[in-house]
Amino acid sequence: MIKAVVFDVDDTLYDQKAPFVAALAPIIQLPTSFDLTRTFQAYRRQSGQLTKSFLSRKNIAEWEVTRLNTALHAQDLPPVTPEAAAAFQDAYTHKLQHIALFPGLATVLNRLKAQYQLGIITNGQTDYQLAKVMRLHMQRWIDRQTILTSEEAGVAKPDPQIFTMMNRRLKLRASEIVYVGDCYSLDIRAAKQAGWQAFWFNHRNFEIPDGDWTPDQTVESPAELQQLLLALTGVAQL
Repeated sequence: MIKAVVFDVDDTLYDQKAPFVAALAPIIQLPTSFDLTRTFQAYRRQSGQLTKSFLSRKNIAEWEVTRLNTALHAQDLPPVTPEAAAAFQDAYTHKLQHIALFPGLATVLNRLKAQYQLGIITNGQTDYQLAKVMRLHMQRWIDRQTILTSEEAGVAKPDPQIFTMMNRRLKLRASEIVYVGDCYSLDIRAAKQAGWQAFWFNHRNFEIPDGDWTPDQTVESPAELQQLLLALTGVAQL
């Protein structure tokens, strides 16, 4: 029996690709029809490695250049200069100041909170991720105690230990928790390895990789996610 619903943050609670593309477009000057999905996903994979043990404040500027150029290489795009990478980072940070929940999620969270414990597990620096959580007004539904970042935990997804830490915070067994995330390898496989149920918010329409772990549910749009989560509360539709 599910007693808690825990969410990823980036590209699960809000659309992370839109501000990324908007910040990158003037830097590399591509046609508006060019699909930057693979570059975006590569950037996210690089960002997931940003933990306290991996990166010190002294080399963060250098790492930001490497992170962006590694992502651009995923689609054979030319590397950018450190100055261009800094300009992108400034623009991206600015645009992330104006993120909003996917449509329908606020209503769903209101209903979920009445019946379930709610939480967040997210990779990244604690201050940076908490700032996003606050911009999304998630404090309306989720207490700070049940928000766990990889920097705080000392391990990052896909390490299942971070999910086990959340078990203790929620005081629940793994089988009583479901995780909602957009990334199969970081979110779904890791949650299943930890004994959780896992809902894959596959709104980027990726094929499921070969593997032994199958999502308990898969949805491909914010509307489908809304209906899935409402079903947990016994509400078929709004």
